[in-house]
Amino acid sequence: MAVTPRLIEPPFYDPPISNYDSGQQHSQAWTEYHQSVADRLAAINAGITDGSEAAAGNVGEVMATTGGAVAMITNTATNLASLALTPGDWDVSGSVVFTAGAGTHSYFGVGITSIDIFDFATYPATAINQMMPTTTRRVNVTTATTVWVVAQAGFTGTMTGTGTIRARRMR
Repeated sequence: MAVTPRLIEPPFYDPPISNYDSGQQHSQAWTEYHQSVADRLAAINAGITDGSEAAAGNVGEVMATTGGAVAMITNTATNLASLALTPGDWDVSGSVVFTAGAGTHSYFGVGITSIDIFDFATYPATAINQMMPTTTRRVNVTTATTVWVVAQAGFTGTMTGTGTIRARRMR
């Protein structure tokens, strides 16, 4: 829910009180002005409590998608799922499920738009499933931009990847 800005004018016509012995430093008009400013700031920074989603274009907006299983080629980065981000400042993250047939598996890698996490290990030479999350990447754009969850693996035999990508508008 967007708050419509309203100009709050300070009461310049009302001089401050200088009776510091009583502890009062402002007139009633200035006290009300300060309270109205504090109330407006609290309303602007207040979170929601009704469980609703942030509307498109608002801070907190979330977009997410999961792609279908994509056949992978060994040692080749593969785009698995995409999101078309609108202009703004986004935190983007994702995850990939690797589904491997029988064969050898030497590493798995994931990332947002490019590979930035690799997992090198000794895996069993049988069919396996491996899930890996990406790091969270800040994407700050002024025009519509497509981002991808990307995966790469070293293997013999067959491998598919299924990617999920999620973005949250930060400001």
